[in-house]
Amino acid sequence: MKYPNAYSGVKKIFSAEILSVIGAIVLIVSALLGLIAFAAGTAAQNAEAETASSLSGIAVGFGIPTAILLLGAGVLSIVAFILQIVGVTRASKDERIFKNALFFILVGVIAAATNSITGAFSGIIGQTGLDLVSSICTNLSKIATILVTYYIITGVIALAERIGNEKIEKQGKTILNLILIMLVLSLIATVTSTVFQQSGTNDVIISVLSLAAGVIELISYIIYLVFLGRSKKMLKEATE
Repeated sequence: MKYPNAYSGVKKIFSAEILSVIGAIVLIVSALLGLIAFAAGTAAQNAEAETASSLSGIAVGFGIPTAILLLGAGVLSIVAFILQIVGVTRASKDERIFKNALFFILVGVIAAATNSITGAFSGIIGQTGLDLVSSICTNLSKIATILVTYYIITGVIALAERIGNEKIEKQGKTILNLILIMLVLSLIATVTSTVFQQSGTNDVIISVLSLAAGVIELISYIIYLVFLGRSKKMLKEATE
């Protein structure tokens, strides 16, 4: 067996990305339901009593599944994270480049954790300060995700070069550029959404930008997933 640790690691990373794709789909569906709930709630405020009651019911009817889907997406995210960090740690035993990915995974976790706990200190730092910290952490987490993807693909390319698989090596370089462009576009959409939110722009525009970022991420996840599947197959053949 040439690279048993890399095979086992990439296999776990592949499973983590499947869960991430499912989670991204769940988030997109929840965003669509959330838009419907928001639109119904807004319309209810300006409608007559009878119509407003019906619209409020629609808002609640769509709001509850939105909350459930968001919770489900959170659970999928946690499981995917555990699989990813275990996979990257394992793969780094055969290719040191994966250790860089591990570092940025931890950076992303710290940023996400910081973003979560800022709410507890909103009374101390104020809403403006809270929004600023949240924005910084969100964008830092996005950047960390881009770098994690970069180093995982780079690690696979290095393994393909050592194995002598020119096809995967060339595909990896092409897919790496494509995915990085898409993830940067997603980051731009997220940052723009944050700027609009700070300036008090209409919530619908913010939701559309967030939805656009989610769709871009989903496409990049799928492309990444296909590449990981091929890489897993390559490593499996190398270990036989």
